[in-house]
Amino acid sequence: MSAENAGPRALAALTDERVFGLLAQAPATRTEISARLGISKPTASQSILRLQEFGLVSEGRSSAEGKRGRIPERYALRTAYGHVLGVDLSAERLALRASDVTGTVLAERISPVQTSTGAEQLLDTARALRDELQAELGSPRLAAGISQAAPVLHGEDGTTRVVPTPIFAASGADLAGLFDSPATLLDNDVNWMAVAEYSRRAGSMLLLYLGAGLGSALVIEGRVYRGRHGLVGELETQRLQGRTLLEHLDSGGLVGTRVLFEKLSDPRMWPALLEPLGQVLGNLLGYLDPDALVVTGPGASAALTEKLAERLRGIVPLAGPDIEYSPQGGTGALDGALAAARRRALAELWSAYRHA
Repeated sequence: MSAENAGPRALAALTDERVFGLLAQAPATRTEISARLGISKPTASQSILRLQEFGLVSEGRSSAEGKRGRIPERYALRTAYGHVLGVDLSAERLALRASDVTGTVLAERISPVQTSTGAEQLLDTARALRDELQAELGSPRLAAGISQAAPVLHGEDGTTRVVPTPIFAASGADLAGLFDSPATLLDNDVNWMAVAEYSRRAGSMLLLYLGAGLGSALVIEGRVYRGRHGLVGELETQRLQGRTLLEHLDSGGLVGTRVLFEKLSDPRMWPALLEPLGQVLGNLLGYLDPDALVVTGPGASAALTEKLAERLRGIVPLAGPDIEYSPQGGTGALDGALAAARRRALAELWSAYRHA
């Protein structure tokens, strides 16, 4: 692209993004596009033509077979342009979900995970599911978001590395290596859950996850704050009275052969969690002062959240955050990873479009 026409192309792309967004909701005719976006019909026609040339919009099709007279053509986005992928590895399952760039789910695969399943066995399963989805969809993979239920270290050079946990043997599997490309995003499951939960919120939020283990994520003005190495939210290493939170939970009978959420199904075990966790969270809330503390995960419930709120009201000396239970649970990790992959794909799509 020459310097002379760079400006007009960039300006045209602004209109084309609006047309693309409208077609992402439903197919439409030129007349409908013109009326809904407040642009002229010639402008709508030119935008459709540019989007077609780039492969984003299909050829117009009549939606009124059998009627007499000139039938207006209806245009739709091409799902064959490409798809995005979300991958979620937890102690219970491996899930892969594909969607188009509008967010419409195209296909999904789920495989159970046992605590004894090794990393290599897990990678073999993931590779097979990846290939099944690719064969079914037949379109290019534009981006992938990967969630793993383990700490993810972020290096200063942009690299990421999963740190295995003792909760399940496959926790440190190199899933990102199966989708090796610059458009592959890797993070821990709780951060992805926070991305999904925050889509319905504003301000700042501390997310507490109670599942096979426990963790948290911090969102400030719409962005997950990971810290220098990606370790923000690793609650189990926080120290209290000379011991880590994990050691306190262990002495309370919450760490062992059964995962945490199974033990929390018995309300008699709640005090062993709420006493030390309340102290750790109280310190964090008093320092960070977030708008909301959201409790979620298979080990969480509205009743447990209320007990935690009572505990925190006695610890946080000044005005505390809104404390809420979210039924989103562990499914939010896959939702967040897929949403992030879609945003990445769209950003790269429009960057390439402007420079075409």
